[in-house]
Amino acid sequence: MSSNDFDAIGSINIGPIDPRELRADERAVELDYYVAVLLMEATAEAADHEPLYEESFVLLKAESEEEAAEKAAYHGKQQQTSYQNENHELITWKLKQVVEVKPLEDATFDDGTEIYSRFFRNYQAYNSFEPLTEEEA
Repeated sequence: MSSNDFDAIGSINIGPIDPRELRADERAVELDYYVAVLLMEATAEAADHEPLYEESFVLLKAESEEEAAEKAAYHGKQQQTSYQNENHELITWKLKQVVEVKPLEDATFDDGTEIYSRFFRNYQAYNSFEPLTEEEA
């Protein structure tokens, strides 16, 4: 093997691969688009603090609804953070739940694009709202 067989970062150059030579399980899989509804919760050290909630709709690309749900949970956990506010109180944002994951029929967005977000304080009112499933409609 000559030094020409290695690229600039030291990996071996095996040349182009003809997709027809790959087994079915090695071929690229087309990903579908999904929207995930994530619920984030902010808490603080202050005794009179009322939790703040954020509901966000996140666009994901995945092979299946199950994979999209896993990616939604991962994305929500990546959004978790803590910081001190102007009163030097620790504010902590955590993923409270992945509310729903649904496929999108015709999307032209990139993976992880936030589609919609809103803030609210009354989690009990939010939690009492349960969207109908297709079987219940």
